[in-house]
Amino acid sequence: MRRQSIVATVLLGVTMVAAGNPDKPEVNPHIPYDRLESDLRNNLHPTQSTWDYWGAGWIPQGCKDLANTYHLNPADFTVFNVHYTDCSASWTFCRHKDAGASEIDMIDMLGRLPVRMRSYTRHLMATPGLNDGAAAWTWSTGDTVVESAPNLATLVHEVSHSLDWHALPQYQQPFSSSSIWQDNYNQDSATPTGYGRTNWMENFAETGMVGVYDKVVPGGIGNIESNWNSIFHQYATYQGYLGDKIIPGGSCANRFDDTAPVTMSNSAKFRVTSPKPETGIDFAGKNITQIIPSKEVEGLFIKG
Repeated sequence: MRRQSIVATVLLGVTMVAAGNPDKPEVNPHIPYDRLESDLRNNLHPTQSTWDYWGAGWIPQGCKDLANTYHLNPADFTVFNVHYTDCSASWTFCRHKDAGASEIDMIDMLGRLPVRMRSYTRHLMATPGLNDGAAAWTWSTGDTVVESAPNLATLVHEVSHSLDWHALPQYQQPFSSSSIWQDNYNQDSATPTGYGRTNWMENFAETGMVGVYDKVVPGGIGNIESNWNSIFHQYATYQGYLGDKIIPGGSCANRFDDTAPVTMSNSAKFRVTSPKPETGIDFAGKNITQIIPSKEVEGLFIKG
């Protein structure tokens, strides 16, 4: 597949134990990315939502950390809560004033993901280009950064990274480094995309686009890939172990907790007059029963 946008992954606190990289050729004929994207958009529909803005001067710690890491001014971010109708807890988004993705782009694209998959995103952030032309990337905290108006397929790829790290805690972490994943890969004769040959995590995330497509688009991946059987064990393993997490419908049962609200500036002269936002997952009367632990120890950086 010829990716129209480059993706990148920032991995924190996850130890890679698998030796080598996926070495099988890209499936032939290549999966047409334009058709993959358009079919996903036509079958993963937007979720109804409302949103409201944080008071001036406040930003989530996770977004401030990103700004400081990349020498952006935290005060240049707009912070807002998005309330999707299929989840009792909102998501907090952060958008830089020069970001390529608009607020509506962010709300629309994340809302198209199945809610039980969307739950593995903590903060969605939009920035100007930071990462050598990458379109999107993910921290193992569950935070996803988009540097342009996001493609839906790319967002599926990015959230698949979070699923790899967090959704299957009963298995080796990340799941893509486990013998289960790699033994199934070895039963196939091809890799879903050329980018999926980069390493096991990218193989899992690229397979995620195929696995979700196969579940939500009538006719499945055979619509756009005649040689689907050469990658079958990969996308079937992705589907089988993640189960209803990648299926539309239902409601969220687990979520990352929010990062704490902090002031945009550390200056002693900086004064905030708006009230501190109320954040955090409230279990009372809600359908959320579990907080997903995030890994926040500095570690390996991988980019594509």
